Amino acid sequence: MADVDLALLLIPIVVVILSLGLAYYLRKQILEKSRGSEKMIQVSDAIKTGSIAFLKTQYRIIFIFGTALALLIMIFLDFGLGGDFTLRFPTNAVAFIFGTAFSLISGSVAMIMAADTNARTTQAALESKSSALKTAYNGGMVMGLVVVSTSILGIAVLYAMYNQENPISVIAFGFGASFAALFAQLGGGIFTKAADVGADLVGKIEAGIPEDDIRNPGVIADNVGDAVGDCAGRGADLFESVTGETIGGMIVGYTFYIAMQTSSNPEAAKFASAFILFPLIANSITIIGTIATMGLVKLKDDQKGDPMQAMRNAFNVTAVVNFVLMAAILTWLFGPIVQFLAAAAIGIALAMLTLVATEYYTSSKTRPVLSIAEASKTGPATNIIAGLSVGMESTWLPVLGIVVALVSTFLLGADFGTTNHPIVQAMSARYDPSGSNPALISTLFGIFGITVGTMAMLSLTPIVLALDGYGPIADQAGGIAEMGEAGDQIRERIDSLDAVGNTTKALAKGYGMTSAGLAALLLFQAYLEDYENRVAGGLKSIPEVNLASPGVLAGLFIGALLPFLFSSMSMGAVGRAANKMVTEIRRQFKEIPGIMEYENPPDYEACINVSTRAALKEMRAPALLVVLLTVVVGFAFGPIPLAGYLVGATASGILLGLTLNNGGGAWDNAKKTIEAGLYGGKGSEAHHAAVVGDTVGDPAKDTSGPSIHVLIKLINTIALTLLPLFIVVDGLFI
Repeated sequence: MADVDLALLLIPIVVVILSLGLAYYLRKQILEKSRGSEKMIQVSDAIKTGSIAFLKTQYRIIFIFGTALALLIMIFLDFGLGGDFTLRFPTNAVAFIFGTAFSLISGSVAMIMAADTNARTTQAALESKSSALKTAYNGGMVMGLVVVSTSILGIAVLYAMYNQENPISVIAFGFGASFAALFAQLGGGIFTKAADVGADLVGKIEAGIPEDDIRNPGVIADNVGDAVGDCAGRGADLFESVTGETIGGMIVGYTFYIAMQTSSNPEAAKFASAFILFPLIANSITIIGTIATMGLVKLKDDQKGDPMQAMRNAFNVTAVVNFVLMAAILTWLFGPIVQFLAAAAIGIALAMLTLVATEYYTSSKTRPVLSIAEASKTGPATNIIAGLSVGMESTWLPVLGIVVALVSTFLLGADFGTTNHPIVQAMSARYDPSGSNPALISTLFGIFGITVGTMAMLSLTPIVLALDGYGPIADQAGGIAEMGEAGDQIRERIDSLDAVGNTTKALAKGYGMTSAGLAALLLFQAYLEDYENRVAGGLKSIPEVNLASPGVLAGLFIGALLPFLFSSMSMGAVGRAANKMVTEIRRQFKEIPGIMEYENPPDYEACINVSTRAALKEMRAPALLVVLLTVVVGFAFGPIPLAGYLVGATASGILLGLTLNNGGGAWDNAKKTIEAGLYGGKGSEAHHAAVVGDTVGDPAKDTSGPSIHVLIKLINTIALTLLPLFIVVDGLFI
């Protein structure tokens, strides 16, 4: 690796080490806070103990499947690609193991941080609502800093360790991250929704007791579910988002690196390392923008202040600061190129649009959620119809944003590709020496324009993770306030924070889905470029994916089917697990005397065990379906039909994922709006209908929906990692 590469690579490494240092400092500050009364500590400890027990068992299963997959990668991809099975350093297998391990570590840190913050947030509410808000947000910030920093550090270390400029050698790191994230998100989602649905249906509707009531046998399992699903699962999930998109951007940059490195023009050659390391540098330095806005998350008026407005302000200011940082990075690395700066602005704008769209369709103060609440007056059926309508309607604005961002950033990059800049001249000399194919050069720069926009949007991941982590912390704090008998004043303050948490969690899911759309195209272009380089011995054109080809069309339909089949399996898994939970809770109410009179405590451990066994059993089939179907299509139809498969899965997955995420969030907040007093409040017919709608939305927004954007990036990283094998086989049937 050239010295200049090493010098540039030190920048993200130093920044993320400092970021991890700040995360440690924030965690230390949080741990110094009081955890409250003995009862509050007992509830918090029970949640943490149950969460760790589940993760240990889940991670053992992931270890078994991951080890088997790593061995197959080592044997067939590292040793056997040339047909001679020569022993050599297993770069792909090692990268896969690193990606899997780092993803699981990120999830664990997220979960433990939430468990250590929840009771402290409850106790902070005794001081003020603003203090509780800040405590929960700082806990989420630790998660955001650790997840993003770990991803960047892992990629940077692997890149340096392999001592080569081609980032394709670390794509298996992204494969491992996505593989672990799918299991973590899916398993945690099944656990949490089985417990949540069971506790709601039996506790709220049948027994008529409040949410988080200590008499409900499923209440501890429900809070454990928040930890393993919304924290561990989401931490691993967004870790793989940062990882996959960063590596995709580096692969796109590698095409430019080759041209700059071999250019005879010294003005062009100096940009070589900038192209390949731009994603790492951008994603590390823009962490500073998130850190700089932490102080904005506070309430000026503790009684009337809106927590969502405080976090909205922090998000918007972070977006502006990060654009300034991104513009500075682009100017420093490439010079003042207006087209690149405009592409970065579009990426930031898309992230802000995601906030607006998600908040509109999931906030308890807007028309969509209020329409679901109103529909609840006439029963569960009309509630569910209204929720489905809102979920499907919510897709138009994010998809329009994705389309506009993709087209505009591509056109901006392509426009720069028509100039006489030394970078453009170097690309033309490398890939179009005869000058007969200028469209190829424009296309390549168009793809880099998309890369710039994607990295700009990705720069907001730390604050999105902080907002996402805030949600389950506030939710658990509410449960601790109720079960720990913290008092009505604290419960009221926490409830107002919890309602906002539903919107912030929905924002993170919407952001993940929108970024998945940009990332999928980025990884897809990287896939096509890698295919052309391997087959043609160099990049002479961008391969066409012809929809008139039967193989491509078959791949397209199979890919479009995958998110639906996966969602069916995962929602069915929640239904079966919830059935077992309902049976167990009913059994306890029937067989344990004095539960309702507070004379005997329920058997919380039994409910945790029910959810654990069900989740670990049910998560395997949907996760393996994603991996195996992608491999089968690649081997059976070949690399180009597999490209059709990737397009089909991405298009249908984004639409289905947005529908499930936003519909589920709207159902949840419609229930909370009624619980706040609308249409008769708690215990009314409208409330019973809203609880039923919420139980339908629970697996949609917390199991199937957030797992789909992991699915989208997983199939793309599988395709990139195993592409050499697919080329060797070149389709068994087509």
